[in-house]
Amino acid sequence: MEPDLDASGVGRGFLRRFFRWAGVPEVSSQREATVLAVASGKGGTGKSFLATNLAVALHRAGRRVVVVDCDFGLANAHLLLGANPRGTMLHLLSGAATVQHVLARTAFGPALVAGGSGLTSLAELGARHMQALARALHWLAGQHDVVLLDCSAGLSPQAMITVLAAQHVVIVTNPEIAALTDAYALIKCIARQCERPELHVVVNRVTRPGLGHATFERLAAVSRRFAGAEIHYAGEVPEDPAVAHRRLGQPPLLVRLPECPTARAILSAMATLETRTGGFVTKPAAGHGVAARMAAQIRRW
Repeated sequence: MEPDLDASGVGRGFLRRFFRWAGVPEVSSQREATVLAVASGKGGTGKSFLATNLAVALHRAGRRVVVVDCDFGLANAHLLLGANPRGTMLHLLSGAATVQHVLARTAFGPALVAGGSGLTSLAELGARHMQALARALHWLAGQHDVVLLDCSAGLSPQAMITVLAAQHVVIVTNPEIAALTDAYALIKCIARQCERPELHVVVNRVTRPGLGHATFERLAAVSRRFAGAEIHYAGEVPEDPAVAHRRLGQPPLLVRLPECPTARAILSAMATLETRTGGFVTKPAAGHGVAARMAAQIRRW
């Protein structure tokens, strides 16, 4: 019998077996990074753009930051960061390469684990692939101050496992009704969890000042009333021609046009998130780190 449960409701016997299999100490004094997931209910909200520019901002603020592109089928963080990595998430999840092998340095500061653009379907990913990702994230969290997960859009089990690996989730949405509806669906799924990450919202592609906050207030009211979820406003990012006209191969916006309105908005969002997360500092994992959070989700899958 294994009736004993940890704080997340996972059987301790299961965690012991998982940690032994994964090569992770069951109880660790290791300090772990803040794990921040950037997610969206639908594609096209600007999630990867925000994630990569946030990573550049964090690096410039003196943080050791790694971007892990968990958008398994449509990965583009390597393009946005101007990297040409020798290995990708496909190599990591298949066991063909270690996380140390696929970890790449980018010209703009953040480290990167590039996604696997060749994957035709999330259905190809099973529990063993998620376990491989858990091992990798455990190692990365021990080497950095911030692990920034650029998650797949949508509500697939694989996407939700990566979202729920984080302590903080930044949901990127737009003022349009379709984006807000999908953002609410994501919030509702997260709210069902016993141990849920803290939820923050960035409203992107705002056409006039203040629209982002008004949009957030509507989403927050619905989330509170119907999902029992409290969400926090991280800021708005304006619609900006500098973003629309960006071409592949150009540096991230925060490098190329650091004084433009969008760059300033991203820095403001980072400052808000820094306050909400307690400063993006490492903290003792104490047996409840990123690997344990992922083990809990894999077990329920």
